[in-house]
Amino acid sequence: MITKTEEGEKEIMTGTNKEMQEEMVGVLTAISIVSKRLAKRLLELDEEKSKKGEKKDE
Repeated sequence: MITKTEEGEKEIMTGTNKEMQEEMVGVLTAISIVSKRLAKRLLELDEEKSKKGEKKDE
């Protein structure tokens, strides 16, 4: 709903902006969580490969 006064429009814009910021925070948090899990899995895979490499050398 758009109001005719500038103040009303500002209130609507501020509310929409706040919702958008909250959504962005949620998305960025999710990206951070997924990145952390991926880094952990990659580290585990690297460690597994290192251990397999050591066994082959023996």
